[in-house]
Amino acid sequence: SEFADPFTSLYIITFLLFIAHIIVYLFLTAFISFSILFSSSFQAQEIQVKGIVKGKTESETEILSGATVYLKGTNDATSTNRKGEFTFPKKLKKGDILVFSYLGYLKKQIKITEKSTFIAVILEEESIEMLGALNSNKRYKSKRPKQ
Repeated sequence: SEFADPFTSLYIITFLLFIAHIIVYLFLTAFISFSILFSSSFQAQEIQVKGIVKGKTESETEILSGATVYLKGTNDATSTNRKGEFTFPKKLKKGDILVFSYLGYLKKQIKITEKSTFIAVILEEESIEMLGALNSNKRYKSKRPKQ
């Protein structure tokens, strides 16, 4: 009676192993849940981008109504309203590149950062050079038959 029954010791060891398995299971479950929650908060943050587009000429800076704003490498695009304002229709991610264009102005590319919620863009006037010389020595003659 001084010595414990060998089956009692086996039950105690089995019980302790069972408790150890439960503790490991709870720890791993908590770790995995925390990892998923933690990693999802660091995934690419979506950013709603708004802004205004202006054009700069030699003499003035003016609002560009109808300027095109598109996401580089995609077909996602919008255009500016009468006040030169735009709201991009798709939420963007850090590193995306918006391209701004307007006839007669140089295109401009802006890389999106987490602070790019409002973008003010000023497009520079494109220098247009005419090739050839205008011949003004000849008089204009109509090729229509006289009536």
